Amino acid sequence: MNISKIQNINTTFKNEPPKKREFIDRLSYAVTNPRDVNDCVAVPRGIFKAYLFIMGGFGLLGVSGALPQKMKNTKMALNIAGNVLNFISAIYFAKPFVVKSLNPTVKREDVNS
Repeated sequence: MNISKIQNINTTFKNEPPKKREFIDRLSYAVTNPRDVNDCVAVPRGIFKAYLFIMGGFGLLGVSGALPQKMKNTKMALNIAGNVLNFISAIYFAKPFVVKSLNPTVKREDVNS
């Protein structure tokens, strides 16, 4: 049986300059359980779109609420756009329950592997 020596990654790639640490790297180092930062959850594409639309809609509603009353037309347009985005997010949230023949975007085998 041939047993080879285990080499450290740092000794193998000495020619590469050290990479600059990003914000997420500093955050994961400071967190008690780093899996909380690096963990990933499989979410169907429609639900993800719904989250994006609802965040955008409430963002627009928040901006419109912060505007002064003298910007009446802009405030009204942002309110309408925010409510439209929230309505679209409601459609994306409800679509998997209304249309039963949709194929799942995430398969159980893919999540377990």
